[in-house]
Amino acid sequence: MTLIILTGFVLPWITGIYLYRKAPKIFYTTAPITALIAVVFNQAGIQLGLWKVHPMPGVMLLDSIFLDLGIFTIAGAWFTYFYVYKNIKPIWIYCLFIGGMAGLEGFALLIETLSYNEDWNFFYTFLMYVGGFLVIGRISKVLKKLHVFP
Repeated sequence: MTLIILTGFVLPWITGIYLYRKAPKIFYTTAPITALIAVVFNQAGIQLGLWKVHPMPGVMLLDSIFLDLGIFTIAGAWFTYFYVYKNIKPIWIYCLFIGGMAGLEGFALLIETLSYNEDWNFFYTFLMYVGGFLVIGRISKVLKKLHVFP
């Protein structure tokens, strides 16, 4: 559990503090939505028995909350930053973040901090990241159109 807290929560938030200084609006707009998406989908997957985070704590919500409010939220914030504030083609941003998050999840599978049951596989995980980042991208585009973002 210490590994998850350090690498999945503390380390991402160190970069998140830096990002907050550059673009604080992200943390009041898309970051909470990203956290909500992460909590809903991770808790649904865990409750349905599709995957497990190891070691499983006694309190069910604690199994993924550090990841949901840590790496997933901060990854969504950085995605929004590059998508809105930087002049990079969106396809490259999507590829980087979907590939990066899927790669991290693949690594978690390899070191056995995460396991799937027989009804779930890495392809479904990849599709969840595609859907999640598409939603964040769409919300970011709407917020930019509404002049919330510069």
